[in-house]
Amino acid sequence: MTTKTLGCVAALLLASVAHDVSAQKGGEEIKNLKNVNPNAIKASMSFLADDLIEGRQPGTKGFSIASKYVESQLIALGLKPALEGNTYWQKVPLKKGVVDEQATTLSITTNGQEEVLAFGKHFIGSPYMLSENTGVNADLVFVGYGVSAPELGYDDYKDIDVKGKVVVIINAAPEAFASNQRAYFTTNTVKYNEAIKRGAVGLISFNLPNDKRSSWDATVRRTKQGAFKWLDAQGVANDAFGELKAVVTFNTDFAEKLFANSGKKFLEVIEAVKAGKSQAFPLNISAKAQIKTKYTFVEGSNLVGLIEGSDPKLKNEYVVYTAHLDHFGIGAPVKGDSIYNGAHDNASGVAILLEIAHTFQSLPKAPKRSIIFTIVTGEEFGLLGSDYFVSNMPLKNGKIVANLAIDMPFFFHPILDIVPYGAQHSSLNKQVLQATKALNLQVSPDPFPEQVVFIRSDHFSFIKKGIPALFIKSGFMTVPEDTVDRSKSDVAWRSTIYHTPQDDMNQPFDFNAAATHVKVNYLIGYYVGNDSNLPSWNQGDFFGGKFGK
Repeated sequence: MTTKTLGCVAALLLASVAHDVSAQKGGEEIKNLKNVNPNAIKASMSFLADDLIEGRQPGTKGFSIASKYVESQLIALGLKPALEGNTYWQKVPLKKGVVDEQATTLSITTNGQEEVLAFGKHFIGSPYMLSENTGVNADLVFVGYGVSAPELGYDDYKDIDVKGKVVVIINAAPEAFASNQRAYFTTNTVKYNEAIKRGAVGLISFNLPNDKRSSWDATVRRTKQGAFKWLDAQGVANDAFGELKAVVTFNTDFAEKLFANSGKKFLEVIEAVKAGKSQAFPLNISAKAQIKTKYTFVEGSNLVGLIEGSDPKLKNEYVVYTAHLDHFGIGAPVKGDSIYNGAHDNASGVAILLEIAHTFQSLPKAPKRSIIFTIVTGEEFGLLGSDYFVSNMPLKNGKIVANLAIDMPFFFHPILDIVPYGAQHSSLNKQVLQATKALNLQVSPDPFPEQVVFIRSDHFSFIKKGIPALFIKSGFMTVPEDTVDRSKSDVAWRSTIYHTPQDDMNQPFDFNAAATHVKVNYLIGYYVGNDSNLPSWNQGDFFGGKFGK
């Protein structure tokens, strides 16, 4: 064994000893950490990410099998069915739309000259969820990020009229905004609603050059999977944005075409926008788009299990854990593989959630507040299952006080620090500090605000309903002898493995690190469940102001 290896082992042993010392000194919640089983996480992941489950797309046999497996685990753990009729199942009616690529067209006209663009090369169209055929023919207007935030001193729409126009926007938000405010204004919901409020009839978006969140090829592959919306009691698709008759994503490599007749240089415009200078001007071209959508209807489902609180007065206040079960199913082949197994995204989160439930059930006495475990559908298609859950809350006799979402938390190496997205916005930071102190973990800030992680998983559905929430990822701290720059390796994973069939079990997962995610999320929920005070938004917080009322 080399000196370097001995150093790594020594560091990890010290961390393990520190955890053991904390466990000996702590209360029942700390002593209970010994019941966390890394092999149980590996076992559940291995089943849910197997080729036999075919990628768990909502509406498929593979998703149904995965759901039945999870239900069996909820039964084995002794969780109570949380829905009326003594069932774990919450039906989630879904409408799936897939764009007909052959019948979906886009052309731009400059000074009377029409150029027909190629689907998949220049652009992709989004399914229109209110009718099979839709289209638009209108002038294009550039509106920067498409953000109106006068409260933050920024407004792309301040000096331009877009009524009856197609707005062209950058799929990002001002870099000067705080990380999570930036994330909020990056969401399609916010951008689309702002465009609709201003009278736009269509929308074209493109990414900033060198945006590393996803490649164009990955975006095209994802489009082939279609889009889902949940349906209300009248069968109407939620968040359909029907006023926008065509929504198009443009390939950034060709975005300069949109600016060719504007009198402005594309890269200079981009640099000005990135510098925080609001940009809005006519592009002096028009676009004609036709969108053809094919529909199917899917009977989706969430699973909801309950550990009833031990306090008669507080048991109707719920701490909710959430993990999404779905992934992309079978799709376009990558390196000869067409099954999008979703091992890390998000078989890992479901497996960790089940082990959190096991850890709670190992306690001699349940927390004062009730603990709910929701395994939701449709996260990959717009946080659908979690949004449906909080919009159609099945537990009518109480209220949700906090949410913790687990979604590909990263455990490719031992965890020495965490990034608790959301902690800076509410009193939940108190429980984060309690848990990390007990586990000898450091707390790190968001290392990549440009990736707008804060709005990219199910916790955001709860935040939009005014419920404080957390979304915990591992940080990048390593023992000194580790030669891998984890900030680079984790980013590389996003650009090479994320949302591809290569996200399978043939990856170097560290299941002891996965167990750390169990421990930190479990402890936070335990402390919230027993706190005499309800979680609350911080005074003057942006999200508390937006949604907390």
